[in-house]
Amino acid sequence: MPGSEPIEILFFYKKDTPVSKMRESLLKTIEHYNLFSSRLIMTDQDKFALQYCTDGALAVVLPSSMDKKFDEMDIDEIKSRMVHVKTLPGEPLFAVTGIPVRDGIFGGVSCSHTVADGISLMLFLYTWMCITEGKPFPLPSGQKLFHGKPVRSGEIDKVFTPPLSELSDVIQKRVKRAAIKTYSKREYFSEEFLQDMKRGAKAENEKYSISGNQIITAYLLKKYHSVMMPKTDRIVLRTPVNFRDIHPDIDPLYIGNAQYYCVTIYGKDEIDSLSVYDVAFRLKESISSMRNENFLKELSQLSPYGIEIKTGLFKNDPPGNMNADILSTNLTHLNDFESMGFGPDVGSILSISLAYYKTNFIILKENSGRIFAEITSMYPLT
Repeated sequence: MPGSEPIEILFFYKKDTPVSKMRESLLKTIEHYNLFSSRLIMTDQDKFALQYCTDGALAVVLPSSMDKKFDEMDIDEIKSRMVHVKTLPGEPLFAVTGIPVRDGIFGGVSCSHTVADGISLMLFLYTWMCITEGKPFPLPSGQKLFHGKPVRSGEIDKVFTPPLSELSDVIQKRVKRAAIKTYSKREYFSEEFLQDMKRGAKAENEKYSISGNQIITAYLLKKYHSVMMPKTDRIVLRTPVNFRDIHPDIDPLYIGNAQYYCVTIYGKDEIDSLSVYDVAFRLKESISSMRNENFLKELSQLSPYGIEIKTGLFKNDPPGNMNADILSTNLTHLNDFESMGFGPDVGSILSISLAYYKTNFIILKENSGRIFAEITSMYPLT
């Protein structure tokens, strides 16, 4: 979706590895996946533009202005120093920022959705670490989205790359939306709280077997929906479903976008009247019904251009409705490199942003093991 916000991951790598070696392994990883072939994209109904990367990927290493260790750094300050891609035709699709500190290096990755979804980006990061560490890495999927060699920017007829002023109103609205002031708030949840909630759910209804993520999402929805979405009479909760582990025709190592949003709808008054357990269980049942092989095969197909969602699916309920949508995602399994097969001495994932919409929940674990949820809204969160 040109003009939307990029996917971003911030990690800390604490091995004593020269920056030059990390840059070299990054270039090998980019070549390995062939991320940056030029391609024609639809910008609006019957309107197209040539999407290409002017310099392939941007790799920037910033001088550390502070002689500090990893745990002394302000993560928000590190994020503000990252290079962020714009996801617009004619702009780079991928950027990596390295910020050395006394005991390692911060790495910030900013990536257009044209290149990959969140799972793809984690596969890319995993391969980059493998090549850096000199370890074997997974072969690329035969279902490559991009084929051939990237085209040099000097060889492209610029008439096919319209400036922002000539792009469709839809894209310009997305760009303006990204500039909207947002407010965020962090809530912490202890394991004891989650266990008590699970016992309470079972006591209310024996069939209420719900996860910690579903409990947190339901709790946040009841607590914040009236301030996050004050001008709507319903809340549409969208939860990403990864095609790779469900659809039989899709390679688990497929690079590109291969996810669909499970839609769960609540009336605003209904959220107030339902218990946290009721809200969580409806979310669970909704996700279970869509994590279904036959359902995914009906709504999507694998084409030479990647995963395609069949037309007309969003005719009555288009994604990205700013007045009613909340994005909810569970990323707790991506909280450290150890979950990807590396030892705990390598480093840690510090932040993952999948900010498709301005109103969202992102649930993660800190290095200490504490679970927190980051809530973002266009309205102040008191």
